[in-house]
Amino acid sequence: MKILILNTFYYPNMQGGAEQSVKLLAEGLVKAGHDVAVYCIDSKERRKEIVEINGVTVYRCTANKFNLYRFSYDKESIGKIEKVRQKLLCYRNVKCNKDFEEICEAFKPDVIHSNSVYGISYIVWKAAYKKGIPLTHTIRDIGIVSPVQFSRKANPVLKSIHKVYMRHYSKYVLGVTAPSDYTLSTSLKTGCFRNARIKKKIYNSVEIDYEEFHHIMEEKKKRSSSHVKFMYAGRLIYFKGIKCMLDAFEKMRDKDCELHICGDGEMLPEVMEQSEKNDKIVYCGKLDNQELKKKYIECDVLIVPSAWPEPFGRVVIEGNKYSLPVIAGDCGGIPEIYNVLNGGELFTPNDVLQLSEKMTCFLERDKIVSYFNHIEKNIGTFDITEQIKAYEFIYKDLIRRVL
Repeated sequence: MKILILNTFYYPNMQGGAEQSVKLLAEGLVKAGHDVAVYCIDSKERRKEIVEINGVTVYRCTANKFNLYRFSYDKESIGKIEKVRQKLLCYRNVKCNKDFEEICEAFKPDVIHSNSVYGISYIVWKAAYKKGIPLTHTIRDIGIVSPVQFSRKANPVLKSIHKVYMRHYSKYVLGVTAPSDYTLSTSLKTGCFRNARIKKKIYNSVEIDYEEFHHIMEEKKKRSSSHVKFMYAGRLIYFKGIKCMLDAFEKMRDKDCELHICGDGEMLPEVMEQSEKNDKIVYCGKLDNQELKKKYIECDVLIVPSAWPEPFGRVVIEGNKYSLPVIAGDCGGIPEIYNVLNGGELFTPNDVLQLSEKMTCFLERDKIVSYFNHIEKNIGTFDITEQIKAYEFIYKDLIRRVL
């Protein structure tokens, strides 16, 4: 099959879990024998280019008049009128739609798989429909439900317009998936995707080298030091529960442990300030995949303190893959991972005392190792090969339905 994948960002411009998932999917489909292309709008050079990355043809385009990087990371410096103009481009970026149509003509996909289309705009769904190309969409954020980020209040008028807009354009989508029941059900409750023939949960995944997996686990079983290294990996933004984590760790000053923080974002100044006050807090910067792998192997327990309903929480399975039990916020799709893996413990989001107590329990090596059998037994559920099979079935089914 010829499969065209849409996502705002693509490797090496990795922003978070969604980009990791899309890269893994695209390369996994290539390994399965498919012809795969990706359309993204993250060109930092502000020019279009076609490159091949690990067998994937990448059409790296611009966001045209939409200022992707500034609007994604520096909204506070943008005036009100410019914010409105940029937001309208999120809803209707005609030039991105033209790029998309040209790519379809050049690549001639059998099926299209959209993911994050932030900045591209959802009008590409209608364009694909008019071309007779079946399209499936994977919900990777709250964009279907809300026009603004989690915990920020949306103007009632904007919310109403957004709801009508999403219902209108989602009717052109023939298949819809999400990495958790939570994300799928909350999005479907809006009345979107009413014409979708397929509505299914498909877990996000990790690529597992089982020989390496068992080697790492055996090495960690042999650790005997009383010194425990906790770890956080992700964006340093308020709704990821960063403040709760820092406050919880502050209560552990007299304990033999460290907190390694990996990532970047708006809360970096606060993280740096705390690391200067407490030498047990180690800021590692934003790491690439290889550097992050080394940190996963080095550390003992992963903290995922999210205070917002994560669509999935792929960092949880990444941590478990490297034999890190995980302490995570009990919200969104994360509890569904725990129901399968049982690879750690949950706590009430923003409950500093409860998180501190959980972390204290994991200062015992026996506590850490006690989760290894569960992880070893269940990690295969999230193997990329299972995800590839699930999407291949959907692609073939949608192609059959439109013939």
